[in-house]
Amino acid sequence: METTISKRFAVGAAVEALVAFMNEAEKAHKEAHFPMLKPDFYWVDGGRKYLRIAQGPAIGTGASVHCFVDAETGGVYKAAGWKKPALNGERFNLLDPVSFDELKRNWDPYTSYLYK
Repeated sequence: METTISKRFAVGAAVEALVAFMNEAEKAHKEAHFPMLKPDFYWVDGGRKYLRIAQGPAIGTGASVHCFVDAETGGVYKAAGWKKPALNGERFNLLDPVSFDELKRNWDPYTSYLYK
């Protein structure tokens, strides 16, 4: 049986992989479509229940929320605001390889992949 601590560790590793993917995809997107603009930077802002993935030109300057990840289950949610996710359904799950691959296939910097 998987413990809560080991599951949180797995979610943390998956979130790190997601943020690395987002930073690379954002860079490629800006180079292809907006070569004069610098790409946004994605980072994780931790919390007990949900991890906020934020984006902006630099940490803490003009940042906005990209999505939230449930720290225990790995569920990805669209944002309802800066402080909380929209709780009308998990969009993807980072601990499920098929779901994670689907997220990466559909990802875009505008969060349209989070809308059903």
